[in-house]
Order: sequence, then structure tokens, then C-alpha cells
Amino acid sequence: MDKKKNSGKSFEKLAIGEPGQKTLNYPLKSRGGAKLFSLFFSLLLNAGILLVLMLISISVFRQEVVELVFETGSNETKFENNKKRFQISKKQKPQPANASAASPVISAVNFSNNAVFAIEDNGALQNFGIGDGWGKGADFGSGQKGGSIGFFGSRSVAERVVFAVDVSGSLSKMQFSMIKRELIKSLDRLAPSVEYQVIFFSGPAWFAEDEQSVKNRTHTVVHDGKEYIWNTQGGASRYYIESREDLYSSSWIRASQRNIRKTINRVELVKKSFGTDWRHPLKMALNMNPSPDVVYFLTDGVVGNGQQAVDEVIKMNKRGPRAKIFTISMMQPKAEDLLKDLADRSGGDFSIVLQNGEVEKMTNKK
Repeated sequence: MDKKKNSGKSFEKLAIGEPGQKTLNYPLKSRGGAKLFSLFFSLLLNAGILLVLMLISISVFRQEVVELVFETGSNETKFENNKKRFQISKKQKPQPANASAASPVISAVNFSNNAVFAIEDNGALQNFGIGDGWGKGADFGSGQKGGSIGFFGSRSVAERVVFAVDVSGSLSKMQFSMIKRELIKSLDRLAPSVEYQVIFFSGPAWFAEDEQSVKNRTHTVVHDGKEYIWNTQGGASRYYIESREDLYSSSWIRASQRNIRKTINRVELVKKSFGTDWRHPLKMALNMNPSPDVVYFLTDGVVGNGQQAVDEVIKMNKRGPRAKIFTISMMQPKAEDLLKDLADRSGGDFSIVLQNGEVEKMTNKK
């Protein structure tokens, strides 16, 4: 191999072929540039392959198939402290590279008209100091209306529900705050397919959207623009409408976010007032058209006409579609017998809120 100078540049002569053929001379610097280009192209190709592999791995996702199974017993069986079953079946695809890509999918819901929303119940006592932890009510889809509903630990499945809540002056500040908090929580967790109403009562009863005031134990309720004067025949549990008109009624409210927010505002504004009469709120609830599936009835008081009120309500409940009445005593053990009787005879259950804020469910056996 010979080297020579040409115009101040170095060349390397490469003999190609047989002797006598022409030789090709390549600059040394050109060979170095070819090596750099080859290295750069190799790095670029590897980076492209790595990017494609990353995109493929990110596109992999995990899918969970959850099957909710709702079960219940006979219609005639009274409520007991049985564990309600919540059955979950999972099938998994390969684990995704990014956990946030995982997405649960509900594949099937088996629903019966008398189902109890199956949430594991680990005991009869529940504490409401922080919250009971149950989530927003299920909307069953596929044309099914209704959803799961809860109030102070009593759970049900219904399409239409009435909350009849005591706001009498005998409630302590702590009790009143607890009632408002739990009612707001229950309203906020209603499924959009549920229809609801809220009835407040002390001596008289009125719907949450009504205006109510009291002076010298005489109540004024403004319902649909009309004024109703409530007075007492003597005592806290003997209130009546002075005009002797029938109890007013109202329409069902669809559980949209807007409607629930309006009702919650009314709950926050309601004030305590004199009297405790069970008859009016329960009759107003059962007079709803269509009839309610479930009525939650909460009170802190014992009324002199309590047994009469229970008998009248049960008789009225038998005239149309039977509503289940879930009764709750707010730290008042003396009301236990009457409230248990009302719940038992209507197919609901009875609970008592204890002084420490825990809720005890009372069983009714055949």
C-alpha cells in the first residue's frame, strides 16, 4: 500500500482487482465520517424501537369484571340482624404498566323486586360519629328504577322514599345537628332514578319546600301559596288545621343533583318548634301518589296518642300498595314499643340511636 501527497492532502491507495487495473484512492477523513454516520443511525434506530415498545406496553390495560348479586328472603319474613351477602367475581387481564389505566366494569346485575342491597353488615351497632361509610346508592339500569337507600344505618331498596323527620323543640342541639347531618348524607347519596320527599314535623307537619313559622304555639304553614293555620286542642300531640281541611299533599322529587341541593338547603334552614304529633307526617307520607315504597320515620318523643297513631297508620297503609316503614328512635327508649310495633306491622325495621351516637337495630322475630 503506497501513500502520496496531492495538493497537500493525504490519500490511502487501495488496490482493487487484478494487477494492471485502476486503483481507487479514498480520503482518510471520508472513512471517519462514514463511521460516525453509521453509529448515529444505529442509535436512532434503537431509540425508535424502544419508543414503539413503550407505546405498546402503555396500551395494555386491566379489566375487572364485577358481578353484583342481590338476594333476599320471603316477603313475609320479618327483618332480622342477618348478614347480607355481597358477592364479587373478578376476572383479570394482564397487569397494566400504569395502575391508573385500570378500569372496573360491571358485567351483570341480578335484581329482584324485594332485594336487599347486599352490603356486609358486621354487627347490630354502627357509629355515626364520623360516618357509616356506605357509598352512593346504586342505580340498577336496564330500565330498572330505584336504588339503595340508607338512613341512620337502616338500609332498603326503593323507587320512592319519604323521610319523615322530627324537628320538635325537645331535641338537644347535638341531636338536631346529628339528624340534619345524617339526612343530608342520605339525600346526597340517592341514585338519580329514585324519587323522594322530605317531611318535617313537630306539632304540625309540612314538606321541606313549604314555609313554616310558629308564634305562641300556633303554627303557620304556607303550602303551594296557600296558608294553613295549625293549632292545638291541648298538649303537644293534639294539633289540627283550623280550617278542618284535609292534609295537603305534594309531588315526588326526582333525585337530580340540582333538586337534592335545593332540598339540602331547606334541611339546613329548618328550625325546631313546639309539639310532637306522629299522625300527620305518616299520613302525609302514605297519601303520596304513587304510594311510597319506603318511609323512614325518625322521632325523639313519646306521644300520648301514640298507639292510636300507629293503628290509624297501619289501617291506612293496607288500603293501597303497602309501604315499609323504618322507624328510628332518637335516644328515647320509652318510644321503643310503639315504634317497633309500627315497623313490625308494616314490614320495616326499628333502630334506636344511643346516647353515644351508635345505632342499635332491634330484631323482630316471628
